[in-house]
Amino acid sequence: MSGRITHIGRTLPRLSGDDSLFRELAEQSGDVLSVGEADGLIRYVSPSVHRVLGHDVAGLAGRSVFRFLHPADVPRLRATYERARSGGVREATIELRARHRSGHWLWLESRLRWIPGGGEDGWRWVASLRDITERRRFEQRLAAEKERAQATLRAIADGVISVAPDGRIDYLNPAAERITGWSAGSAVGRPVTSVFMPSGHRAPPPENEGLAGLSAWFHAVADAPATLRRRDGSECVVQVAVAAVADSEGRPQGLVLTFRDTSQTAALLRELAYRSSHDSLTGLYNREEFERQLKRLVLEANAGSGPHALCYLDLDQFKLVNDTCGHAAGDALLKDVAQTLRSALGEGDVLARLGGDEFGVLMPQRGTAEAARRAQALVDALSRMRFEWSERQFVITGSVGVAPVSRQSGTYESVLMAADAACYIAKERGRNRVHVSEPADVDLVRRQGEMRWIPRLQTALEVGDFHLLAHDIVPVQSGIPTGRHIEVLISLPDASGRLVPPGEFLPAALHYGLMGRIDRWVIGQVCEWLLWRSHTGRALPELVAINLSGSSMSDAEFRDYLEEQVRGLPTGGTLCFEITESEAIANLAEVGDFMRRMKDYGCRFALDDFGSGLNSFAYLKRLPVDYIKIDGQFVRDAAQDGVNLAMVESIHRIGKVMGVKTIAEFVENEAIFRRIREIGVDYCQGFLFGMPRPLLNLD
Repeated sequence: MSGRITHIGRTLPRLSGDDSLFRELAEQSGDVLSVGEADGLIRYVSPSVHRVLGHDVAGLAGRSVFRFLHPADVPRLRATYERARSGGVREATIELRARHRSGHWLWLESRLRWIPGGGEDGWRWVASLRDITERRRFEQRLAAEKERAQATLRAIADGVISVAPDGRIDYLNPAAERITGWSAGSAVGRPVTSVFMPSGHRAPPPENEGLAGLSAWFHAVADAPATLRRRDGSECVVQVAVAAVADSEGRPQGLVLTFRDTSQTAALLRELAYRSSHDSLTGLYNREEFERQLKRLVLEANAGSGPHALCYLDLDQFKLVNDTCGHAAGDALLKDVAQTLRSALGEGDVLARLGGDEFGVLMPQRGTAEAARRAQALVDALSRMRFEWSERQFVITGSVGVAPVSRQSGTYESVLMAADAACYIAKERGRNRVHVSEPADVDLVRRQGEMRWIPRLQTALEVGDFHLLAHDIVPVQSGIPTGRHIEVLISLPDASGRLVPPGEFLPAALHYGLMGRIDRWVIGQVCEWLLWRSHTGRALPELVAINLSGSSMSDAEFRDYLEEQVRGLPTGGTLCFEITESEAIANLAEVGDFMRRMKDYGCRFALDDFGSGLNSFAYLKRLPVDYIKIDGQFVRDAAQDGVNLAMVESIHRIGKVMGVKTIAEFVENEAIFRRIREIGVDYCQGFLFGMPRPLLNLD
């Protein structure tokens, strides 16, 4: 060979033709073209190496190829060289792994040619490399799928026989061996009808009609259970299924027969049917079966049948047993409750466990008055129960909501909602009682209104559809910090775009356990807003008040989340968490620990709606609060009502003695403001000072 090509300071023997032509071909190729010495030294590599392996050409030329190859693949590459040196084949195609610049391994197909040169070590190689990583992955997946399919065939309980185009068996799985009594070694190669010959079909199998006739006969057999004679002469009943195997042009290539011993399958089906309709713990109907039967009653009621009734029962003390004695005790209690309810049911009544400690009873052909009497019998039966666990005894009670199933009841979901709402009202009115759903029931209407909020709230949480507003807290007296003080409020747009105030949807969120998720969303958004203001050079407010629910403060995971968010802020002292007095009192020790933990980060706390409890002042001493928000029911009428004014004044004086700042909410006119300022309250909040504005639009 004559002539040389110069590339990035290295010399390369001319392979063919003109230098510029070679360079043009190499640089246009999608494959990686490379040339090197027998010792692995790279003399040339085409620019496509950057696209495939991420390396620059300049970083590869003059370096050893072995630095970039997987150690396990190097011996195979060297073997091709040894074969070429010894006079063997000089061309080879091998698959090997090369390290991408980012560090991961790629599979490459290397079409390699060894070229002898002068002297014993004058051999060179020319290679084209193609990325086959995806192909290798696909091949591996195919191999894994094949292995899984074969493992599945070996493991499944159904017998499988594969029949070749000539009607002879070419495969039996272990289940087929067990059912037929034939081993694979004895059966493979035999006509399928000599091994698997189910009877029960009026016509015998065809003898001279080929695979198509055999397929048609097995399809006819598969219409009903058939009797199979095993190799030892015994018989069993099998259910057969047949599938024809064809090539891409539709020509028959074989059959696959699957069959099962129906005596075992029938038992399994009965078990599955039972499990699909019954609760595994109590043996009662489950929710799915209950709803199926309720739907049937609703259809019958719409057709003029009835009256029918639905009872929704919820245990009153289940959480107490679970929390104090553990889940094993809770499960034992549910079993006892199920047995007690069964014993108290009337004939024809349908009892189900709907989930947790909730039970449902369908009472066909019963009006609400009779259903209420029967429901009261269930409540009485529960109240007579005495559940004992680890030398502890519990009195068990339940609350029941009764709803009619009639033409006027609507869908089965409406009936369930009405019964659930009535059950909740029974709990609100003292528990251990029955409440009947009535269309004019004010409490029921309120409860159902709350329930209708749940889908909207869940959607809002998923897509972040809430809006955050800022409402100013205005300093009244001199000598207190006058920086920007705001309270963050949450709202939700309705279908028309109107912002719905929190008072309309937060009660529903509270009743249905969504407050923790809402609090988490608000905390995340506010902290993100504070970071944005800090990074863009905007002034941070002196105080940003955020309302927290009692359920959030009782949740260890939420407390950890809040601590993580506060740690990422420029200063935690900007945040002030508002907690209602009633929720603070309900979890006094836990709330106190939470406050002290967050104060380590500079956070402050306000006790909201203060003064509404009978022992407000007694509890105040036990909570490390920085602000008291005087309950708006006292502030709103302070200008006209002397008692309310006295309450505001007494709360402020106690706060002053304890070193706590006071905030009066619901200051809506000048008359109230003058009274509040005369008393000496530190801050005011209300529509007198402006309406809430979008948080993101805050100056």
